This record gives sequence, C-alpha cells and structure tokens, in this order.
Amino acid sequence: MFKKNDDTRIIGTVAFNNIVRGAFLSCHLGYKLDKDEINKGYTTEAVHRGIDIMFNNYKLHRIEANIMPKNKPSLKVVEKLGFYNEGIAYKYLKINGKWEDHIHMVLLNDRV
Repeated sequence: MFKKNDDTRIIGTVAFNNIVRGAFLSCHLGYKLDKDEINKGYTTEAVHRGIDIMFNNYKLHRIEANIMPKNKPSLKVVEKLGFYNEGIAYKYLKINGKWEDHIHMVLLNDRV
C-alpha cells in the first residue's frame, strides 16, 4: 500500500496466502499498516481490491481472516467488507511467547 499522494513510500501490505484449489477454493488474508496511517481507509480500500481479484480472477469461494479479539481496528476492516464471525480459534497462534485466541472471520463468494 502507498499513500494516495506519495507512491514512493510503502505504508502497508495485503497478502492472500495458503491458497487451496480443488474442493476448498479458499485462502487466508493478512494485512498490516503503518501505525500513523490507521483509520484513513487505506487498508479497507486495499483489501476490497484484493477481494475483487481473488473472487473474480481466481474464482475462490472463501477468504478467511484470523484476528485477535483485542485488535478492534482490524476487526472493523473485515466487518466493513462483509466478513462474518465463524467463532473463536482458541490458542491459535503463539505471539511473543503466548498462545493467543483469534476470531475466525470469513467472507464467501456466492458466485462460485
């Protein structure tokens, strides 16, 4: 991601990884943004464009995002884009030496 008025400085990234074809047609979503650029719409816009590519070009059926419950800004991004909560993944990832729960957020492509 770049700022709209300065494409010389990277301010964040969006990644769609663990792409599985066959019967699953799914991937995981990850993103990060410079702390000084939060709440300016960059992540929402970038993820929205990425979703369009994954659903329309790659014909995936499902995008999954696992987010720590305390990460309210990240939850806000996916909720604005239509992701729904499929539940808690308990002790999902070990972060800074501690197993952290994550909320399993999902977006389905009803056209596939």
